[in-house]
Amino acid sequence: MEAEKAKSMKRLKNWLYLAALLLIGVALYAWVSRQGSSAKISYRTEPLRVGNVSMKVTATGSLQAVTRISVGSEVSGRVIRLFVDYNSKVRKGQLLAQLDPSIFQAQLEQQQAGLSDAQGAYDNAQAGQANAAITIEKSEASILGAQAQVDGARASLSNSRSALLSAGANTQKAVAQLDNSQLNSQRQELLSQRDLIARSDYDTARSTYLQDRANLQSVQNQAESARANLRSAESTLAARQADLGVARSTRDGAVAQWTAAQAQVRSAAARVRQAQANLDQARYNLDRTDLRAPIDGIVLDRKVTIGQTVAAQFQAPDLFTLAENLNQMQVEVAVDEADIGQVKVGAAATFTVDSFPEETFKGTVREVRQAPVTVQNVVTYTVVIRTGNPKLQLMPGMTATVGIRVATRQQALLVANGALRFKAPTPLPEPALYTLEDGQLKPHRVKLGISDGLQTEVLNSDLKEGDQVVVEAAGSAGSSSTRSGTNTSRPAARLF
Repeated sequence: MEAEKAKSMKRLKNWLYLAALLLIGVALYAWVSRQGSSAKISYRTEPLRVGNVSMKVTATGSLQAVTRISVGSEVSGRVIRLFVDYNSKVRKGQLLAQLDPSIFQAQLEQQQAGLSDAQGAYDNAQAGQANAAITIEKSEASILGAQAQVDGARASLSNSRSALLSAGANTQKAVAQLDNSQLNSQRQELLSQRDLIARSDYDTARSTYLQDRANLQSVQNQAESARANLRSAESTLAARQADLGVARSTRDGAVAQWTAAQAQVRSAAARVRQAQANLDQARYNLDRTDLRAPIDGIVLDRKVTIGQTVAAQFQAPDLFTLAENLNQMQVEVAVDEADIGQVKVGAAATFTVDSFPEETFKGTVREVRQAPVTVQNVVTYTVVIRTGNPKLQLMPGMTATVGIRVATRQQALLVANGALRFKAPTPLPEPALYTLEDGQLKPHRVKLGISDGLQTEVLNSDLKEGDQVVVEAAGSAGSSSTRSGTNTSRPAARLF
C-alpha cells in the first residue's frame, strides 16, 4: 500500500511539473509575440493645444425681406391702368394700378340721391313732431282755462248752496214768527171782543201778523231763487267739467300725435344713417379702385396686366408684392427639435448662399418661434435670423445654409477629433485619450466639452497643452478604426 501511494504521489508531481512548464511556455510565447507585434506598429500623434472653440447648430432656410406685403384688391373690376412694374421703387400712397371706376361712380351717385330722400323724410317728420308739440302746448293752455272755469263754477255752486241754506233758515224763522204773531193776533182779537184790551193793541197785533206773513212770503221767494241759482250753478259746473274733459281729450290726442311723430323721426333718422352708410360704402368702393402702395419699398412681383378682370369675392386677390427695405433681410430656418433648446435670441449666426459660395454672411437670431412644424413626423421650429444687405447681394428666396453659434469656449484645451476616433486594442468603456510611453499606449480618462466638428474641448484630464496624443495606428499587426460619435457622454449636435 505504501509503495502504491508513493507511486501515485510521484505521478501527481510529474503532472504538476509538466503543467507548470506548459504555462510558462505559453506565457513566454505570448510575451514574445506581443513584443514582436508592437515592434511592427507605428503611431501618428498630434499635440493638444489651447485655443477657442465654438459649437454651432446647422440648418437650412430661405432669405426673405424683413417686411413683405401683398397688395390686393377689395373690389372687383377690370384693370385699366398700371403705373409700376417689377423692381419699381414706390412711396407710401403711390398709385400702383387703377380699376374701371364707372360702375362704382354710378353706385355713389345713386346712394347720394337715396341720402337726399332720407334727409327730406327726416325733415318732414321733425316738422310733424314740432306741430304736435305746438298742439300740446295749446291744449295745455285750454286745460288750464277750463280748470279755472270749473273752479269758478264750483265756487258759485258753493255760494248757491250757502245761500239756499241761509234762505231755508230764514224761512223757518219767518214761519215761527208768523205762527207767533198769528197766535198773538187771535188772542188780542178775543180780548178786544170782550173789551178787555184797547182796540189799538189788537190793531198792533193784527198789523204785526200781516207783516210777518208778508215777510214769510218774501223769504220763501228768496229760498226759491236760491234753489234756482243752485240748479244753475250745478249746470254751469257740469258744463265747465265737460269743457275740461274736451280740453284733456284734445291734449291726449296731441300727445299721441307727438309720440307717433317722434317714432317717425327716429325711423327717418335711422333711414338717414342707413343711407349715409350706403353712401360711405359706395365712396369707399370707389376709392378702392385706385390701388396704392401701403409702404415705402420696391415691387418684388406683379401678377396683373392691363385689361385683366380682378374678381374679389371671398378674399382679396394678390396683385403686387412689395418689400419695404432690401438693405435688411432675414433668414427663416427650420431647426430640429433636438437642437432648438440650445438656440437663444441674440445668438450669432453665419450663413452662405450658392450665389456667393466663397463669402460668409453674418447675422443675429432675432426670434425663436414657439409654433412647431411637423413634416413626415419630423418636428422643427422656425428661427428668424436678421442680417444686413448693404451691397444688395442677397435676394428674397435664396437658399441659405446657416450655422447658429450655441456655445463658445475661450482658451480651452483642445484635441483633434481624430484622437477621439482612435480605437485601442483593448478600449476603455469611458472616453479616453492615449499617449505613448516607452512605445506603449497609455490611456487617459477625460471628460469632453463642446466640439466644432474638427476639434473638441478636453475637461478634467491630467493632460496639458503640448502633450502628444495618438490619432492613428498603422502597421502589419494593427490598423486604424473610428469611434462612433464625437462625445460618448452626451448626444452629438449638428455641427459645422
